[in-house]
Amino acid sequence: MFGYGLPGNPLFGVNIMNFGEPSSPTIEHIPEISFFFMESVVSMSDHEGDLLFYTNGVVIEDISFDTMQNGQAITNADGIGSLIPQGALALPVPEDEGQYLLLHEERTFDDELSIVAFETEYSIIDMEGNNGLGEVTVKKQTILSDTLEDGKLQAVRHANGRDWWVLKRKEFVSSYYKMLLSPEGLSVVDSQQIGEPLRTGLGQAVFSPDGKYYVQFNSISQSEGAFIDIYEFVRCSGELHEIERIHYDENASSGGAAFSPNSRFLYISFHSKIYQFDLWADNIEASRETVAVYDGAVDPLPTRFYLCQLAPDGKIYISVPNGVFSLHVIHFPDKKGLACQVEQRGVELPTFNATSMPNFPNYRLGPLDGSPCDTLGLDNIPVAKYRYEQDSTEYLQVEFTDLSYYEPAEWSWDFGDNTVSQDTSPVHTFPQDGAYEVCLTVSNNNGQHTHCRILELGTVSSFEEIGKADITVFPNPCREGVNIIVGDYLPRDANVVLYNSMGQRQIIQSVQTGWNTLQLDDLRLGFYFYEIWEGNVLLDSGKLVKVE
Repeated sequence: MFGYGLPGNPLFGVNIMNFGEPSSPTIEHIPEISFFFMESVVSMSDHEGDLLFYTNGVVIEDISFDTMQNGQAITNADGIGSLIPQGALALPVPEDEGQYLLLHEERTFDDELSIVAFETEYSIIDMEGNNGLGEVTVKKQTILSDTLEDGKLQAVRHANGRDWWVLKRKEFVSSYYKMLLSPEGLSVVDSQQIGEPLRTGLGQAVFSPDGKYYVQFNSISQSEGAFIDIYEFVRCSGELHEIERIHYDENASSGGAAFSPNSRFLYISFHSKIYQFDLWADNIEASRETVAVYDGAVDPLPTRFYLCQLAPDGKIYISVPNGVFSLHVIHFPDKKGLACQVEQRGVELPTFNATSMPNFPNYRLGPLDGSPCDTLGLDNIPVAKYRYEQDSTEYLQVEFTDLSYYEPAEWSWDFGDNTVSQDTSPVHTFPQDGAYEVCLTVSNNNGQHTHCRILELGTVSSFEEIGKADITVFPNPCREGVNIIVGDYLPRDANVVLYNSMGQRQIIQSVQTGWNTLQLDDLRLGFYFYEIWEGNVLLDSGKLVKVE
């Protein structure tokens, strides 16, 4: 969830980004929500992906888009939302179905508005309460009160595959508190002295998807610079082992951190640059590659780089430290260097978003099989999942990206054309137009799972019988651009044609399966009509409104 609502003003509103079966997510604008998200953002969904609750670090709301029972004023911040990056985090309570623990941060100020205390608190949400809308049953319980750093709440599964570790660093000293969420509740286990003291700064904390690494990025000031602390993390004990501290004299002003799905590459959004580090390299600092430099665009304010989040589609999304209508995207974060494909403003949002980026851990991390802590009899039974992209010049060539989880060890692809592959993320060229059932089977010593999808390549005649293709066009009204998402249909030579209100053609642009962006910068405000054609077959049509 992104954005901030202001009923009656179409420039403002809350947006829900939905990662479903298609290769590209969709974004739904919810104009009736009068809610402000700032740096602290949590949205929780169930196993089916249905929204349960969300918070801005100040108020918890339910699926009726109203304040959850007893969910008001969980912190002392004002109603526009907490300004603490990663200032909230939600975790399912182990072995207690429907119970969620929400961690949140509290600042206490003196009369001169100087911060005098930091507290980490928690509340408990019971989703069976209030007729299934949820109820806050435990509220504002202090778990830590100390000279703590601001925000950077992040968690990782214990090696037993059930419990959760949460780390919290003290400011000015080289010490981390270790908290554990188990069926017995949340407790402070102990603290660990490690590394050199550091004053907290703007930035982000992140665990690698496999739970082996923990990274903190802190940009402190122009005089002190920015720091990247890289640790090895022991999921059995919660201990950290220092790998490397990287220091830059420059101040990033805004920035964040995220890992690639394969846990190899670390991305640091460094205000006007995005860096990639290879954690498998002998010298991590020397492995740095600049994969993006801010291009100077405004939307309507400068669109530099801020908070990052690895999403369920295997892409990394990056917010902007200003109120804008877009997010940045890293399309292939598992690839080295520029092949990762950073697209600035790759997602056009229906309304303003200022700084916010949802904060969530890897919920799909299982036990560390074979470790001394693998004692609960839980198994990593893999789950198959994938996305795909159509080649821009050869419509029959498709790149598949594996999104499977729970420790797959072997991959088997059946492309439905009598060819197979054992690659993790293969590139395949289909022999001709047609409908192909593409199945991915992943397996390990505990079991296997198969996921199949039917891909239609250039078979436009079928749409004459079944109607329109699976195409989504948003936002509408739009401003600088519009997103066109084509579902499980891979067109041979499809084009979107945009006409003004007089029927004069303004733009013609090819479209492929997945996410397409149609830029409207040079067009006047007003009404437009679009048609999406594959040969002489009309796939979709509709009206667009461009507003200021």
